[in-house]
Amino acid sequence: MNKILLDEEYYLLKDQEVDVEITKRNLKLEIEGNVKINDLTSNEDLNLKIILKDNSKLIYNKFNKDVSTINVDIDVSENTYLSFNQSLYNQIEGNYKVFANILGSNNKTYINFYGVSNQNGKILVNATGDVKTNIKNNDMLENIRILSLNDEKNVIYPNLLVASDEVTINHNATISKIDESYLFYLESKGLSKESATKLITNGFILSKLDINEDDKEKIKL
Repeated sequence: MNKILLDEEYYLLKDQEVDVEITKRNLKLEIEGNVKINDLTSNEDLNLKIILKDNSKLIYNKFNKDVSTINVDIDVSENTYLSFNQSLYNQIEGNYKVFANILGSNNKTYINFYGVSNQNGKILVNATGDVKTNIKNNDMLENIRILSLNDEKNVIYPNLLVASDEVTINHNATISKIDESYLFYLESKGLSKESATKLITNGFILSKLDINEDDKEKIKL
């Protein structure tokens, strides 16, 4: 997979798989054809606009650590497939917005956001799916989950704005702590509580990222 530095404010990506490092606060990406993006090492605040052109497919895997603000706005056209997979590990307070505009018909749109709060970390997620009128045959899922390793307040706002009758749209939103039975089982196998917590946390962070084993090594909590 090629690696590119995104140091300008606009790029057209067409039929490619890329590892990216983003250095701009504001970035616009147009997607044409079959594109896979791994954005695993960028750790700056970001306003990201994605335009998914007709008959295109995008898998976007994103990991961030200790980032305070991320705003993602996605326009989905006709006959597209989108899997936007965001994982986050935060020890600071952060606000995150994902807005998916479903503008055409025959689209499959999946938004996965998996966040972990630790130490002084707080996570506020606002996820919105907006399905316009006079379109059909759209599937959409918002899947927002937060794993809390501290006692801070995390918040999820899942929003669905649906103006079409011919759509299948769902959302999952959960905030939870580690199940004590998982910790007990791993400790019974000889792991310390710290090691067991780290193992479970790593599994949670990686669970929705469509990446290979080498890419998983780039993710450091």
